[in-house]
Amino acid sequence: MRNRGLFDYRLALVLAVLGGAALIPMTAASRLPTPVREIRLVARQMTYYREGSNIPNPTLLVRRGEQVRIVLRNNDPGLIHDLGIDAWRVRTELLDEKSRSEGVIQFQAPEAPADVSYSCTPHGQMMRGTIRVE
Repeated sequence: MRNRGLFDYRLALVLAVLGGAALIPMTAASRLPTPVREIRLVARQMTYYREGSNIPNPTLLVRRGEQVRIVLRNNDPGLIHDLGIDAWRVRTELLDEKSRSEGVIQFQAPEAPADVSYSCTPHGQMMRGTIRVE
């Protein structure tokens, strides 16, 4: 009976160690960086468009807590544009068409559902859309 007790103790110890080791991959996975989803917009004809789309000033759908990068390219000759989300205090620099540069903002969407506006500082009456957090 004495050997049986020692065997039960060792078995319990082995199971406890293996059970703890099984949690290590889950803990490590939870520390992996969250992937960033990129949304590319183009400013042209005093309007924002998703790259490859003709829908003006589109509603951008993002998931709660999602990491998002918005990249803006200005294709409007002779005009400067930017893109800002005032509610989240993020804004690209002003871009002119000649520089061929891109403005980038990156943020983590809030955990609560929301609708917030994005807009162009110089042309906010015409160039504005909505970001919907679902």
